[in-house]
Amino acid sequence: MGVFFPVGANRRASIPPFVWWLCLISGAVTCIYGLSHSTSPSFAPRITAVGNASDCVEDGPRGSTRFAFRFLPEGGSPVKIETVIIMPHWGNADLFNERTLRIVYLNDTTRSPSNEAIDIEILNGDNAGWRDSLDARPFGIWLAIPVGAAFAGFGYLGLRYRKSDTEQAEPSEVTT
Repeated sequence: MGVFFPVGANRRASIPPFVWWLCLISGAVTCIYGLSHSTSPSFAPRITAVGNASDCVEDGPRGSTRFAFRFLPEGGSPVKIETVIIMPHWGNADLFNERTLRIVYLNDTTRSPSNEAIDIEILNGDNAGWRDSLDARPFGIWLAIPVGAAFAGFGYLGLRYRKSDTEQAEPSEVTT
């Protein structure tokens, strides 16, 4: 908005519709990529542990589905882990409970969820070697969300005002 309106109708009218569509589509794709590959940024300590998982449940009270399970790290006490990462054979307790996982999770009691897994790797059993992760760095992939939204909004405004900008840029014909 800080660039779009001060540029003026004449200059905006000279930009082809293809450029506006390109801004809109690339911004939307960038925003969706950021949404699907990140979680809310955090300075919380990242704990890496290897252990067994059990008691998987699906929880979705806040509009987004979260998966929770009990994680027993080697030589440690059980921890309730929550994540939006969907692992293979999630709903099959027989396969899920036999797995050994390497997990990186954020340990922060003030954060919701307090123990959010941001990196999961299956070490044994069915689907050994499978890995998925989310970015939770303070200056990470989540920045693609506002940047993509800004580009998409810029493209949308360009397309929306294209017709009126073109009409304003053309000199009106005077009949005698």
